[in-house]
Amino acid sequence: MRVRILPRETAAAVITGSVSAAGWAVAAATILLTAPVLVETLVLRGRSADIPLTLILLGVVLGGILAVVLRPRRWVVMAYLAGAGLATLGYGAVLLSGDPGIVEHSPYLVNRPALALVLVGIPATRALVGIAWSLLGFVVAVIAGVGAFAIAGLTFRPGFGPLMVLALTAVAYLTLAAIQARIRSRVPNFDELEAETQALAHGEDLARRTTAVVHDTLLNDLAVVMNAPDRIDRRTRDRLLADLETLRGADWISASAAVDLPAEDAGLRNELARLASEFQWRGLSLHLTGSPLAHHVLAPEVATALLGALRAALENVIRHSGVTTAEVEVIADADNVTVMVTDRGQGFDPKAVAGDRLGIRTSVIERMTTVGGEARVWSAPGEGTSVIISAPIDRRLP
Repeated sequence: MRVRILPRETAAAVITGSVSAAGWAVAAATILLTAPVLVETLVLRGRSADIPLTLILLGVVLGGILAVVLRPRRWVVMAYLAGAGLATLGYGAVLLSGDPGIVEHSPYLVNRPALALVLVGIPATRALVGIAWSLLGFVVAVIAGVGAFAIAGLTFRPGFGPLMVLALTAVAYLTLAAIQARIRSRVPNFDELEAETQALAHGEDLARRTTAVVHDTLLNDLAVVMNAPDRIDRRTRDRLLADLETLRGADWISASAAVDLPAEDAGLRNELARLASEFQWRGLSLHLTGSPLAHHVLAPEVATALLGALRAALENVIRHSGVTTAEVEVIADADNVTVMVTDRGQGFDPKAVAGDRLGIRTSVIERMTTVGGEARVWSAPGEGTSVIISAPIDRRLP
């Protein structure tokens, strides 16, 4: 099962942004909880007439918070700081005008909107950016406080609330940044790990294809030379030279990545006929039977794998079966092109084949599995051998 994981920097931004958003929730809760305390305080001090205006100014601050939550854009936050700063200025001026003693009685009530200004960090995706926004909010809160005290004709007496909130916010952001840095040093970068895994898989695939090509060309050509008479004929020499040119040019390495036309039925029929002719002069007669391949299309890499696996199967017949004839039946249906190779030779026990023998396993089975196909082998001592090779048609093409 493949699990999708966010890129490391994106995940860090999501976490930091979530912490910033939590600050807005605290700011909104602060404004909402201030309202009942404000009403009670003003009633007790005989200032009920100031309740509507102060509540409206708190409502402006709360509305700005909701606007930023709904549209977390920098220009919205800047507009919030301007609007909420003016509302904080008016709120402080109303409370302080004509009642300087409220600073001594309820100092926290005066600077409550200022706390919401400091808790401004929703655009932040990094710790330093979040601290910078909080610092800007703190500056706006100080300016609003100075203005409110000046309007009331009082000496500015800053409360410790906004400064403490700024300090706590900075500590929270820096702690989160330190944790993320520590995690980066311990947790691998999954993007790089996936790239390395793909490179290893490509290397393994290249190794399998290299083994298959060496088995199908070099080893078989050596067998031809060993079993040939003292003087090989021209046809054998031409085949050996062609195989050496294939290995020297290494075109087969990029075969799976080549952009080519699909292998249609005519091309497959021609290749099958060419294989039959080649193995005929080598002493193996092939009886080709089965349904036609009309309107069936194979992707280039699939067709190459199918023909390579078929060649490997026929090589095993000519080298190990002890017979001179084999049957090749082609079956084409709506989903696959299947080739079955059957001989009535001496057969073998597939379970008894040593693990270091690569013929059937690498050149036939693994070769087809790599391209989404399938290959199966049935054999028993004295009962001959049957190999079924199945290749999927290319549904991307008509």
